[in-house]
Amino acid sequence: MKKVLSIVLALTMLLGAIACTTPEPAATTPTDAPKTEPVVTEAPKAAEPEPVAEPEPEPAQEAQYVALGLTIKNKSGKTVDELYIYPTGGDKGVSVVAKGWPTKKADGEKYEQNIYIVRPADADMTALAVFEDGSTTSLDLGKIEMYGEVKLEETGFEYEVEDDPADQAAIALVVATGKTADNVYPGYVKVAAEMKNKTGKNIVELYLYEEGGDPKAYNNLIDYLYNAAGEKFVSWTPGKAKEGGRYVFSFFLRPETQNYYIDLVYDDGTSLEGALIDDWWKPNGDGNLKNEISMKDAADDTAWKIEYDDGTDDDYGMLMDERLAYEMEVVGVPADGWYPTYPGVPEVDPAEAEAALVELVKAAVPFAGEAAAEPEPEPVAVVPAGEVPAGYTGLHLMLKNKSGKEIYKVYLFPTGEDKGKNIFKTVLEGNIPTEDETVEGKPHEVFAYVFRETEKLGAMTLRVRYADETEQDFELKPLEDYTVFTVKADEFKQKVSDDAEDRAAMDAVAAAGVSTDGVEFAPIAGEEPAAEAAAVPAGYTGLHLMLKNKSGKEIYKVYLFPNGEDKGKNIFKTVLEGNIPTEDETAEGKPHEVFAYVFRETEKLGAMTLRVRYADETEQDFELKPLEDYTVFTVKADEFKQKVSDDAEDRAAMDAVAAAGVSTDGVEFAPIG
Repeated sequence: MKKVLSIVLALTMLLGAIACTTPEPAATTPTDAPKTEPVVTEAPKAAEPEPVAEPEPEPAQEAQYVALGLTIKNKSGKTVDELYIYPTGGDKGVSVVAKGWPTKKADGEKYEQNIYIVRPADADMTALAVFEDGSTTSLDLGKIEMYGEVKLEETGFEYEVEDDPADQAAIALVVATGKTADNVYPGYVKVAAEMKNKTGKNIVELYLYEEGGDPKAYNNLIDYLYNAAGEKFVSWTPGKAKEGGRYVFSFFLRPETQNYYIDLVYDDGTSLEGALIDDWWKPNGDGNLKNEISMKDAADDTAWKIEYDDGTDDDYGMLMDERLAYEMEVVGVPADGWYPTYPGVPEVDPAEAEAALVELVKAAVPFAGEAAAEPEPEPVAVVPAGEVPAGYTGLHLMLKNKSGKEIYKVYLFPTGEDKGKNIFKTVLEGNIPTEDETVEGKPHEVFAYVFRETEKLGAMTLRVRYADETEQDFELKPLEDYTVFTVKADEFKQKVSDDAEDRAAMDAVAAAGVSTDGVEFAPIAGEEPAAEAAAVPAGYTGLHLMLKNKSGKEIYKVYLFPNGEDKGKNIFKTVLEGNIPTEDETAEGKPHEVFAYVFRETEKLGAMTLRVRYADETEQDFELKPLEDYTVFTVKADEFKQKVSDDAEDRAAMDAVAAAGVSTDGVEFAPIG
């Protein structure tokens, strides 16, 4: 080989030498010719060498990631709230343990965990623990590998490799399942959505995949649908959740692209391939990303509704984005049970890995696909209707559905205002059917009892939402008690009933003494004295609070919680309609000042956080001084103030809110045990 190279090199040099030599011209003048001066011919100049192009820089290599299965142990003697294992000098990322990880002395089992994480290959790692008391400890681990053991002792971290075959097998199974402890999967995004089967058919296969991808590279979602009893779904039945259908709240791990697709197979053998889910990551006009896929046709994906839904019309206990974030960040189990695979995953029995994955899926069922079941309401004794709040009228109502379609919800509200709640919320199971003369009884006739402000009854709207998700608004004549609404396909009627049987049915509904839309109203301010405040639960302090919004922006929600704990509920939840405006000296009154009354654990008042979420969806957290009763918070664009009020008018306003006797964040607490 060396000989061949030498020959090639020699030939190359020779060719280069020949190409660069200029020969002398040959003599051609005859001897008897007259002499002439010799013509001097200049040799042609050698060509300028071509400039040597700078070599193109090598494209930056994407970080290579590997799978790491570890055992972690808390033998520190203290509760750990956060534990991070991250590339030294880099971002610490996401905690690999849930808050409140116990020490061995407190829990002889939970102190030890087998976890799976994905980290850059060959990177040095650091471990950092944050204890419940706020103290921390860390250690540079250097390079770690599969089957590493990270122990947190009283003196700090220790690291070694686990060499017991049985322990290694247990770690390997956790890794093979695919779910990481921190729910982080480099190279993939979480495509989160509420999915509704409204195709009218049972779905037996569903694949979601990226543009240009292979649908069968992923799992069939239907294979990972289980009910709360751990029973596998044979197919995904169509219909609304209230009618026995199932909405899937979850996410998929996929490569990022603008367009995704869905393939469906139905139980009748028909299918729909390549249903387009386009521009998934493109914000709408309000800056919100899509989060709902409503499959409204079995054969035509152009009829599907793919949009952003805030979830305010659904009875799931949290807004859509909050629910999906919970699925991704806390539950961490994708809808189809599919996780990416990284180099280094040890080989295990595939059947064991699948069985372990199914157990994860089953454990996630209450959150992954079904609204948590609402507790059965306490039976209400039939008593004479309660007193109508001052400033309101109690309305006995009846609705007859002769529209030809099922009615899903009905709203009654002052024209131009918020629609409020379904007025049949507490009296109906399912939809209101349309009239059918062959059906026994009159299920298309329903009854309600609600309170509405007396001064607004002259301009009211009735909104009917049908089961097919269309809506109709009916502008009402001045509304009177014992009114009957008749909804037909081409006509709407409103009249006061003089039918004794209908009025008796309305009276029977009203006899419970509560509004059938589930809304309770206090008397309109100034009309009558409020009730005495309820006793404060043992272990809690009742806090009379005031907030002044001088931030320059509308405030959407305000949370008050112990530092580092869950934010809880909006403390103005039950006293506000709409946002808190910023101060405006031209506005009549002081709408930027609001009042609240909440209970908080007395022992935690020394370390509290106030979180303000603005209408533009930005947030600010304010670490509070030890919190006292009758505190006023003032939020400015560049300043935050906290002080105990000595203003008699402000304290009276706080007392008036507290007089209702309930927490204004809607949270009721039992005494601490």
